Amino acid sequence: MTDTVTTAANDISPIESTLLQLEQRGLDADASYDANHFDEFCAEDFVAVGSFGVYERAQVIAMYTNGTPAVHRKSRVTDPTVRLLGEDGALVTYTLVSTAGDTTTSWYATTVYRRTPLGWRVVNLHQTPVAQPQS
Repeated sequence: MTDTVTTAANDISPIESTLLQLEQRGLDADASYDANHFDEFCAEDFVAVGSFGVYERAQVIAMYTNGTPAVHRKSRVTDPTVRLLGEDGALVTYTLVSTAGDTTTSWYATTVYRRTPLGWRVVNLHQTPVAQPQS
């Protein structure tokens, strides 16, 4: 079983590049409320966990189907680490930085991927807000 960790952008394998691209596509789909993206890339046993609660795949797809796009929000992956978990699993951790207008928020994010015959699919997503310093 291979256990590979990558943090440097210039030392990245094709698999790790693919996973980071998928992660950014997911952030873009979140802002645009692209339910089709989540329908395609969330595994059947997908679960999302965060300050918003715990949601299963069908709940997430319904949220994006019925929601309103945040067209002015831009989100990006920063400081990523990719850990390959054998041949068919991967863990991507990073800080998610999201900007809408003059407001920027940050979240610690972890996504678990499983390789399937159709490609990489998200099994679990966990996001925790970064604590803001007390004034």
